[in-house]
Amino acid sequence: MREIGMNTKSKIHALRISGGITQMQPAEGGEHVESAELEARIAEVSKTIYSYCRAKTSTREEAEDLSQDILLNLIRSVGSLRDERAFYAFMWGVAGNVYKQWCGKKQRHSCCELTEGILSALPSEQPPELLLSGESDDIYLLRRELTLLSERYRRATVLYYIEGRSCAEISELLAVSESTVKYLLFKSRKVLKEGMSMQRDLGRLSYDPKTLIPLYSGEGPNRFADFMQSRIRQNILSACYNDSLTAQQISLETGIPLPYLDDEIAQMESRGMLVRDGRHYKANVIVITAECQDEIDRAAVGYHEQIAGMVERFLSEKIDDFISIGFVGSDFSENTLRWQLAAVLFRAIAFADPSGGDAPTPPRTAWGESAYLWCIEKPLDADKYIFSYSSVRSRHGDELYFFDYKRGGKGDHRDFYGNERYVSIFCDICSGRNAQLGEYDLEAVAEMIRKGYAVKDGDGFAATVPVYTHEQYARVSALAAGFVCDGLQWIIRDMNSSAERILGAYTPRHLQGQVAGIAAMDKFVNAVCMPASILIDRRVLSTAWHPLEMPTTYMVSDG
Repeated sequence: MREIGMNTKSKIHALRISGGITQMQPAEGGEHVESAELEARIAEVSKTIYSYCRAKTSTREEAEDLSQDILLNLIRSVGSLRDERAFYAFMWGVAGNVYKQWCGKKQRHSCCELTEGILSALPSEQPPELLLSGESDDIYLLRRELTLLSERYRRATVLYYIEGRSCAEISELLAVSESTVKYLLFKSRKVLKEGMSMQRDLGRLSYDPKTLIPLYSGEGPNRFADFMQSRIRQNILSACYNDSLTAQQISLETGIPLPYLDDEIAQMESRGMLVRDGRHYKANVIVITAECQDEIDRAAVGYHEQIAGMVERFLSEKIDDFISIGFVGSDFSENTLRWQLAAVLFRAIAFADPSGGDAPTPPRTAWGESAYLWCIEKPLDADKYIFSYSSVRSRHGDELYFFDYKRGGKGDHRDFYGNERYVSIFCDICSGRNAQLGEYDLEAVAEMIRKGYAVKDGDGFAATVPVYTHEQYARVSALAAGFVCDGLQWIIRDMNSSAERILGAYTPRHLQGQVAGIAAMDKFVNAVCMPASILIDRRVLSTAWHPLEMPTTYMVSDG
């Protein structure tokens, strides 16, 4: 490394001879700063300037060149400084301006002439490590543009220039004619050359990626949640949400090279997550941003206490009517029975139609189920999302319902979801069909006992969850529906109306048709989770669970 201080002194001397250095003008009442003192001052900060430049550049040579430019500009302009006490502020101002000019100059000079020679040199004349190091501007730009080529152009280019395949071999590998291969190579060179001369800025998602939580409401199974677990898919959706983008633009916005995006984009389009308009893609799933959700929550916060108070009154007034239905488990502890009745009521609230009629049928997904699909940005306050609803069906037509309490509750739909055999064995236990359990079912039964879903009962087994017939469950549901209709309908209508208005303002025009349905489904947090949390805080609903009872899980028997 060159000694910056030595270079600085020599250049200060040269400028002094030419009259470049003047005395620093004093502040009012101050004294002149002589050139010798100024030399010492600038020489003193030269290492600081170099460190600044080293952090801003990729090589030592660039850092040295940039630091010399900054020091020379500092020497030339320091005569305008009126107060030597402001020297450091003045120095950093000069450094910033010179750096901006340097970046602009570097960008202009980084455009290179793309020739057959540059490309053909890659496999042999350029060492492989150079492709990874980024030390060469030409190689860096070429590598950047290769990541933005569409798949078939990129594949042809890599096969020819990197792997050294002939046009005939590429023709066979890609199942196209040799003339098509030559066209692909010609077009690729043209696109690469144009791209290397362009300034390309990565989007915010490249350094600040989103985390989206996929939400689902409808008949199962919920394949959407698994499909959207991928962070790449989440950020593709985010990139295309407010803007219609090409695959290349998605790559730049997310900072993900096209080779990693091509298949993801194709799969998302096939599942209806994206829709294509020519070469452009648009999100086909509503994303509730953190800002939008915050606005919805603030509009709903005044209803939390009201709903909690009305639910508490309902539990007090209807618990005896509930017990009198006589379902299996009606002799459980009071807390379990309160949770059971609350779970049915909360389900009625969550799925209530604001018009007072039957809720509309959700649209069909790409997997064939009838369901609403949407995503929310990962909330800063995840404590709000303390419950989830789900249900599964056995081979006999029995249904298991789960009102999962995520803060360490008893019973979890994930123990059963996607495992039809496990569901059917448990439903056989619930319905007293112990005789149908085979030798190979006993291992699953033992696991259920360990998890608290079942207990040993004489020579057989018994479930620790309430079990309803269809007629009994209809009576329980009628209690809940009547209460919602008589007492809560206006609150639900106001909450839905407010959420629909706010969500509509944040939703792109082509997704407006989904707003009403998603707004109604998304009220679960404000109409269920938050009021339930209040009831738990008040000990109306206790999380001191009975050791042999599952308070928030139940089954409806098909016979």
